[in-house]
Amino acid sequence: MYLDQWVWIRLALAEAGRPRAPADTVALDAIRTASTAGVTFPLSATHYEETLRITDPTQRRDLAAVMATVSEMRTLRCQTDLVRQQFLSALHETVGRPTFRPPAVEPLGVGFNWAFRGVHAFLRVIDSDGRVVPSIDPIWLRQINQHAEAAMLAGPADEDLAILAGDGYKHPRAHETDAGNRLAWEQLLEARLAEDQRPAPSELRVWLLARELSHEYLDLLNSLFVEYRLSFSAISPTADGVKSRERAVAFVERVPTLRISAEMKLEIYRNSSRRWNWNMLRDVDALSTAIPYCDVVVADKDAVDLVRRTKAPQRHGTAVISRLDELTDLLPDLVARASPNDEDANGWGQLAPGKGYSLAPPTNLTLQDVKAGCVVRMLDADGTPTSSRDVRCRRRLKTRP
Repeated sequence: MYLDQWVWIRLALAEAGRPRAPADTVALDAIRTASTAGVTFPLSATHYEETLRITDPTQRRDLAAVMATVSEMRTLRCQTDLVRQQFLSALHETVGRPTFRPPAVEPLGVGFNWAFRGVHAFLRVIDSDGRVVPSIDPIWLRQINQHAEAAMLAGPADEDLAILAGDGYKHPRAHETDAGNRLAWEQLLEARLAEDQRPAPSELRVWLLARELSHEYLDLLNSLFVEYRLSFSAISPTADGVKSRERAVAFVERVPTLRISAEMKLEIYRNSSRRWNWNMLRDVDALSTAIPYCDVVVADKDAVDLVRRTKAPQRHGTAVISRLDELTDLLPDLVARASPNDEDANGWGQLAPGKGYSLAPPTNLTLQDVKAGCVVRMLDADGTPTSSRDVRCRRRLKTRP
C-alpha cells in the first residue's frame, strides 16, 4: 500500500496526539497492525524529496519517525530501473529483442540508495586496509543502518547545514528554481498552448507521450538500442507516416510509468484554467511509479480524480483511493495475503535476522570490538564505497551517520 505524503503527515499528527480527525487515529492503529502482519508501506524517492522540503527539522524528525517505523524503510526501486525493465518488455513484445521475455525486476528493497540508485548499500566497518571487519555483530549492523536510514529521511539539523554546504549540499527547495527545471518544462508547454489553438485531446495525448519519452527517458531508451543493436526504426519500420506514428504510439503505451505520467498530464493540460506547480508534478511522479507495482495507492482527491480518468487503476488492478476510511476497509484483505513470518531477501534480513524497525542508535563500539583506525563506510553490495566520507574509530566508534 503506497501512502501519499499527506497521509504520512496526518499519521504523524495522530501519533503526536493531535489528529485532524478521529479517523486518523483509527487509521494509524490499523496501519501499524497491518505493518506488523507483513503488509508493506513502501516509500519512494518522492517521499524523500517532499520530507526534505520541510524547513522545520523537528517536524521532519517527527514525520520521519512515523514513516520509518511503519514502512521499516522499505522503498520502491528507483524509477529509472523500473522503467528500464518496462522498456525491455515493450521491446520484446514489439520487435522480439531481447529474444526472451525479460525477468521482472524486484521493485521492493530498503533504504535511500534503493530508492535513488536501485542498489542496496549499507554501513559497514572496514579496517585500515579497506577490508570489511567480519567480527562485527550483525545485529549491531542492522541497528546502526536502520538508525541511519531514518536520519537520512529526516535530513540534516540546522547546525549541520554550513558544514554540508561546504561539501556541496544544496537544499531541495533551491533546486526548484534552477534554470531548465522540470516544472519550467511543463510551464513552457502550458504557455504555448495558451497562445495557440489547443489540439484535440487525442492529438495532445500523442504529443505528451512523445514529449515524455524525449524529455524523461530518451537517454535510457537509446542505451537499450545500443545494447541490442536496434534503432527507433525497428519499432516503426514503415515509410507510411501514419502507420509509423501509430506503431510508435503503441510501443510507448506498453511502458506503464511513461503512459500513466503522460495521460495524467493530459488531464491537467485539458483544463485551460489550471496552472502547473511542483505538487502536481510530484503527484504525477509518485502515482506513475506506484500504480504498476502496488495493490493500493492512497493519494489526494485531485490526483485520484486525474489518474482514474486515465483508466490506469483498472489496467493494473490497483485500488486508488483518497480517504482514510477507505484505506482501513482495504487493509484486512492485504493482511490476509501478507507473509509476516518470512523476511524477504530484499528486506533487512540481508544484514541480520530480526523483526521490526528500531529508531534507537546502537551502543558505541569500543577498542575491544575493533582496532583503532577502522572506519564506518557505506558500501554497495559489491563492496564499492558510495562515499569517500568516513567515520573514524578512535577511542570509540561513533554511531552518528
